[in-house]
Amino acid sequence: MKVLVTGAAGLLGKCVCERLAAEGIEFRAIDRVGNNDASFPIDIVDLLEKDDLSSLLEGMDVLAHFANHTNWDGESPLEVYNENTRMNMNIFQAAANAGCKRIVFSSSVQVLDGQLPVKDRSQHPKFLPYIPIDSDMPAIPRNTYALSKQAAENALAYFSATEGLTCVAFRFPLLIDGRTLATAVKNGGMYRGNCYDGFTYLPVDSGAEVVVKAMKAKIQGYRCYFVAAKDNLEQRPAQEIIEEELSHLPCSRPIKNMDTLVDCAKVEAELGWEQPRSLTESYHKYYGNEFEKHQNT
Repeated sequence: MKVLVTGAAGLLGKCVCERLAAEGIEFRAIDRVGNNDASFPIDIVDLLEKDDLSSLLEGMDVLAHFANHTNWDGESPLEVYNENTRMNMNIFQAAANAGCKRIVFSSSVQVLDGQLPVKDRSQHPKFLPYIPIDSDMPAIPRNTYALSKQAAENALAYFSATEGLTCVAFRFPLLIDGRTLATAVKNGGMYRGNCYDGFTYLPVDSGAEVVVKAMKAKIQGYRCYFVAAKDNLEQRPAQEIIEEELSHLPCSRPIKNMDTLVDCAKVEAELGWEQPRSLTESYHKYYGNEFEKHQNT
């Protein structure tokens, strides 16, 4: 298997490349910028330039596409939408033209939670149609970044139906690195305020893990998954959060049986991914002996 990774200088892209290298999987890393901390070479490529892309996918079995603008609350929502959709279609079409058989794409929980283009969480209504949040939840985008991610999901469904590609979109929540994990564990959680997104998060190492599993899984067609840790960043009991903030929402199971605000059973069953259970468990799993060192910094 040979993989092209876009956005390789970013948090998720870098982690995916490191996992591919650890598993002995051949890959090429590209980004519009470099990363001096990367342990692998990164080729500088602008995905907005369509003529530069055809040769990138030659001989590639998988496209792992993470290169998008992420400034969802910035001053230029038109630029975010236009450039994201342009680079997505450029690289998706290049993959189809080159005979690449699989695309794995990083979408966002913002497609689901209706996040407004403002940072103040107190301003966000709770648009979730039901709980727990799962892979089948309908899209409710409320900013141009989320709209661009929904457009990419639709494009992947199109390429799957018309070109026979296997396409996987992951609606990732907030991805956090080891230092952030350590701080959250040390502080007993991370205050967020307003549970419009379920206080969801995922260790970036787990995100890389599920991406690589999607590259190798025996699946076909278009798949869209929501992936998140079982607990929440505020480290509050699920029933408490529901009763205080989400009691107006329909619930697919009795509240007394709810020990989480998310349901990742679909991705666990189809990809063989193991959902992280807690902040502490995740830190020990992915950082091992580094845990105490980060705890004291």
